[in-house]
Amino acid sequence: MMDAKLNVVLTQTSGGKPLMTVQNLPGEGADLTPAQARALAEALLAAAKDCEGVPMDRRTFGRVKRSYDMIPKGV
Repeated sequence: MMDAKLNVVLTQTSGGKPLMTVQNLPGEGADLTPAQARALAEALLAAAKDCEGVPMDRRTFGRVKRSYDMIPKGV
């Protein structure tokens, strides 16, 4: 069973490039229905878009915590 939320921390590399740390990806051997796989993909795409759009201060290396729904459509 997959978590209902994808939890990430949006930050940046030492070179100032966008970086996200995913806190709860399904591990090796995770069983996902096609709907769950699509929900995970949508959550990852939303997180990637937000990661690229979060303003970061190169001096403070800000960290922004976000959660994204992973509820399969039709459930």
